[in-house]
Amino acid sequence: MLLPLWIVFLGACGTPQPMHVVLLADGKEQALVVTAEQMTIRDLLSHVDITLEPLDRVDPDLYVLVSPGMKVKVTRVREELEAERQVLPFAHQTMRSERVPLGERRLLQRGSNGELEITYRVVVEDGTEVAREEVRRDVRVKPVDEIVVVGIQEDLMPVPITGTIVYLSGGNAWLMRESSDLRRNITGSGDLDGRVFDLSQDGAHLLFTRATTGDESGPLNSLWMAQPSLVGEEPQSLAVEGVIWAAWAPDGRRFAYSTAERVAGVPGWKANNDLWLATLSEGPKAEATTELLLPATAEIPYAWWGRIYAWSPDSNYLAYAQSDEVGIITLVDGVQVPLVSFPTFQTRSHWAWVPSVSWSPDSYLLAFVGHRGDVEGLSPEDSPVFDLLAVSVDGELQVPLVEEVGMWSSPRWSPTVSGMLLYGQAQSPRNSQDSRYELFAIDRDGSNAWRLFPPTGLMGLIAPDVAWSPDGEAVLIEYERNLYRVDVATNRLDQLTTDGQSSHPRWGR
Repeated sequence: MLLPLWIVFLGACGTPQPMHVVLLADGKEQALVVTAEQMTIRDLLSHVDITLEPLDRVDPDLYVLVSPGMKVKVTRVREELEAERQVLPFAHQTMRSERVPLGERRLLQRGSNGELEITYRVVVEDGTEVAREEVRRDVRVKPVDEIVVVGIQEDLMPVPITGTIVYLSGGNAWLMRESSDLRRNITGSGDLDGRVFDLSQDGAHLLFTRATTGDESGPLNSLWMAQPSLVGEEPQSLAVEGVIWAAWAPDGRRFAYSTAERVAGVPGWKANNDLWLATLSEGPKAEATTELLLPATAEIPYAWWGRIYAWSPDSNYLAYAQSDEVGIITLVDGVQVPLVSFPTFQTRSHWAWVPSVSWSPDSYLLAFVGHRGDVEGLSPEDSPVFDLLAVSVDGELQVPLVEEVGMWSSPRWSPTVSGMLLYGQAQSPRNSQDSRYELFAIDRDGSNAWRLFPPTGLMGLIAPDVAWSPDGEAVLIEYERNLYRVDVATNRLDQLTTDGQSSHPRWGR
């Protein structure tokens, strides 16, 4: 039996009629008799010493007046963070090598599991969990892939090569000249991380980054240079660390770069969004003299991910692209000029979308992928639509070229005056993040589109990575981790590698 608790207030006009109220709080049920006049739920709780925490819920609300027969329920609510550790299983990689006997298998690297920490926000009401929401994922220990090398037999017909082709394979830089079967490795360390891999237009210098291992608090990587034409020449350190973007100027004696700091968790770095210009001295052991073009900044959307840059063919400008904007930087005075803005794309993950940019050979137009935010029923940041656009260097001309090409379209202008533009067309434009892409070519104004790749029977490309030949007559593509040459005029397709680990094709004179 519940014994009533009397709460008495005497008003000026006499004693009000008693009101019976039931209070449920902290696992107890109390029967109250209230004789106060104009008492609110807040007053009632105060006089029975019920203290409310910020998240606690009261039904009815605190401002409601107490009435006969009312039931008042206090629900104790708290939120807490709870961490859960999970095993991140290691992956199994099979690498094909032309340097291992046919059919032979060799264990190159043993695999080991990693560890993932998932943090949840847990809501508890009266001691019972009622909701759980994931708020963060942190990779505490990165898994190490198991790598097995399988020997293959080289059975491709040699393909004539004009100029110099370099590419990455097995963490090393490789070179092709004159013929696809005349190739050699430029590096043998096996630690190229692929963040920077850029060949000068004259084919004389290769810029690349090597991963820094063993010290989690150390720099992300280091910047190196090699001269592909010199057989046996050791690569040279440029004494620059933590580089996430770098590229040669068209003159081949200067390069620009941007840096980042190593951080724990995913993605593993925090971009500084700075921009440096380095000039090489003359002589066999060139040294780089640097000057700062743009100071570090975090005042841009998704600043931790970083920007992308591109040299203009006349070397007067560097184009920049960030998650919401494309513009130029004038090399004379270092002034940054925005040209086109668009909504950021909400990835809801540990990566950010930033468009790639490409200059027309006359340095007048910039081709890029813009994020369109006017899709009915969606916020601008959630729009899945990405269009191919061009803008003039003065910003006065903006040309829509192709609608809904996909986020990884990666336009590439021909180096010749023909004005031909390559771009990837997503096979599923509104799911372009995971779509495969077909490679198309168009004229400067967006007309006369035709498909270069894939031929009938082959799947499309994943995030196209293409390089024009210096004469503009062919393109080099990476498809299923092998390199192919495509003749622009005839669509003839020639396979150049069979190792199943080739990437980052670059083509110079």
